[in-house]
Amino acid sequence: MSTDNFDKQEELEGFIREPKPRPRWRRFAFGSWILVLVVILVGVGGSLIYKTGFTFSQIQTEKIDNLGLTENMVTPMPAPDSDQINILLLGLRGETDPNGGLLTDSIMVLSIKKSTGQVALISIPRDLYVAIPSTNTKEKINYAYALGFEKKGAAGALLFSKIAVSQVTGLYIDRAISVDHQALKDIVDTLGGITITLDKPFIEDQQWFDGGDAGFSSAFFIRTTMATSSNGEIKSQKWVFEIPAGISNLDGSTALYFARARYSSSDFDRVRRQQMVLAAMKEKALSLGVLANPVKIFQILDSLSRNVKTDMDADDFKNLISIADNLKTKNIIHKVFDTTPEGLLRTSRTDSGSYILLPQSDNFSKIQEACKNIFN
Repeated sequence: MSTDNFDKQEELEGFIREPKPRPRWRRFAFGSWILVLVVILVGVGGSLIYKTGFTFSQIQTEKIDNLGLTENMVTPMPAPDSDQINILLLGLRGETDPNGGLLTDSIMVLSIKKSTGQVALISIPRDLYVAIPSTNTKEKINYAYALGFEKKGAAGALLFSKIAVSQVTGLYIDRAISVDHQALKDIVDTLGGITITLDKPFIEDQQWFDGGDAGFSSAFFIRTTMATSSNGEIKSQKWVFEIPAGISNLDGSTALYFARARYSSSDFDRVRRQQMVLAAMKEKALSLGVLANPVKIFQILDSLSRNVKTDMDADDFKNLISIADNLKTKNIIHKVFDTTPEGLLRTSRTDSGSYILLPQSDNFSKIQEACKNIFN
């Protein structure tokens, strides 16, 4: 299996197109959402620590060693930094999605400097072309998870992703967390939905076709006829997703559609919508006093137990909670690598024509230097 196989699947559905120029802050939404979840955990408090530990014992935790891989199949990571914790955050549609659901949509490193409480989010573009563990070829970095999963299950997926990201950043990756999109849907529903306000209507009329994953139960989807036969028989249909201007209340499914829609707007707009959803989630959580509501917290944690895979154990989470009070989450350092002059990347194409990103200097040394000095 290779990314070209996924590329062919996606091309049939109109997924392959060269990305539009994007601002440097474009992919922080997923990492911000992870931070929202960390805040929820910190807010659990002493009386719920037991429940937190129990819930995380139910999360699909993976013991990662070399998984039987020989030394020439795995690039060793650099030595760990005793004053720094680096956690790889991966967002994906999940294995139930047949159209490349195990290709990671979001790849970020959450870096914490323990002595100062500084926090950084380093965004890695999913189209970055890298050497993939256990192969003699290069692929897009978002393929590492899928290949690792194919070879060694979830543990392999996390390991391959950690190694691939480490060779790009030059950082030792302590732990990894992958989250399916279903978790966002569940949390919004647990909150009783969210409220958003739009200055103008949002319309996505290119993404969902009849027979796809259109939200048949959503009031924001409208079935539209695309073609009919000479006798009036409907030959093809599609769904138009539309949220009107003004105030709208979204359930989990609709919030997920709103955050994921990608064909009728730019990546800039998509990230802005994701941030809008996150802000609405945070506002709803605080207004309802969710952090003081054990039932709501239990429901959120139970959703995480179903939709999260990680190599962190209960002790790792407790250690994070123990340092969380000192984290400077209001002044997060954001770093993204892109194709701007200072972004250290350039565009290119594979021999088969797939769009990829390469380092401007033809190696990752400048990117590794930037990651090494992220807190300076």
